[in-house]
Amino acid sequence: MKLSFSTLACVDWDLAKIAGLAAEWGYDGVELRVAGEGQVSPDLSSTERKKVRDLFSRHHLVIPCLAAYTRFAFPEPELRQENIKALKQVIDLAHDLEAPYVRTFGANPDRPVDHDNLTSWIAQALVAVDDYATSRGVRVLLETHDLLSTGAEVQQVFARTGPITAGVLWDVKHSLRKGESVTETLEQLGALVYHVHLKDWLVVPGLNQDRLVLVGAGELPLATIIGSLRSMGYKGYLSLEWEKYWHPEIEDSYIAIYQYRQQMKLQRISHA
Repeated sequence: MKLSFSTLACVDWDLAKIAGLAAEWGYDGVELRVAGEGQVSPDLSSTERKKVRDLFSRHHLVIPCLAAYTRFAFPEPELRQENIKALKQVIDLAHDLEAPYVRTFGANPDRPVDHDNLTSWIAQALVAVDDYATSRGVRVLLETHDLLSTGAEVQQVFARTGPITAGVLWDVKHSLRKGESVTETLEQLGALVYHVHLKDWLVVPGLNQDRLVLVGAGELPLATIIGSLRSMGYKGYLSLEWEKYWHPEIEDSYIAIYQYRQQMKLQRISHA
C-alpha cells in the first residue's frame, strides 16, 4: 500500500510547497482537490497542466486521484447533465495530469430524495461517463458519503449499473459512523475499492459534531483497517483527508500531515 494526503488540508498552500513537503516526508503521492478555490481546475491551460505534471514528476510523486465535487441526485435532468459534463471535464484533467482516478459524490445531503430514484440517477450517471473515462485512461470512483455512506448502500448503485469500470473510494469514517463495520463494508465492496480516505475522530459529549483528531488519537480502528485491506490484496493509496478547509479549528495541517506519515510507519506502511 502507498501513502498520499488530500489537498483539503492545504489551505493557502501552493503546489510547490505541497509537492516539496510530500517528497521530503516520504509520501508516494498527493490527491488534488478540484474546486473553485482549489489548486487545480479544468480551467488550466495545456501549458499549466504540463507544469503541474512536471512538478510532481520531478519530486517522484504520483497524483493518484482528483477529487471532483459532482453529484447526481437531482430530480431535474438538466442538473444531472450539468454534473455529467463537469465530471467529464475533470476526467480530461486527470488524463492530462496522469491521475488514474477521479472521485465523485453521488447524493446531495441538502436534497433528500426517494432512495430508489437516488440510486437510479447515480447509476445512470456512472454509466453515462464510463466509456468516456475508460477512453481517457481514467477510472471514476464513487465515494462512500452522505446518503450513501455504507458499502451496502453503495452496492445498490452498482447493482443497477451492470458491468462498468467505475469503482469506489472508501471514506472509512463515513461507513463506520453509519454503523457498518470494516468487515461488513469490505464484504459488500471488495474489489470495487480503489482508493481509501482516512481520518480520525472523537465523539465528544456536548459538541454537535465529531471532533477530528490526529490519526491514532481517536476511534479509527487503524490496525483493523490496514489488516483487512492487506488480507484482500489492496495495493492502492491510503490517503489522509485532513479537513482543514472545512474545520479551521483542528490541528495545523503541517503537523497532521507529518504525524500521519509517522503513524503509518508504525503500521509498517513504508515509502515505495
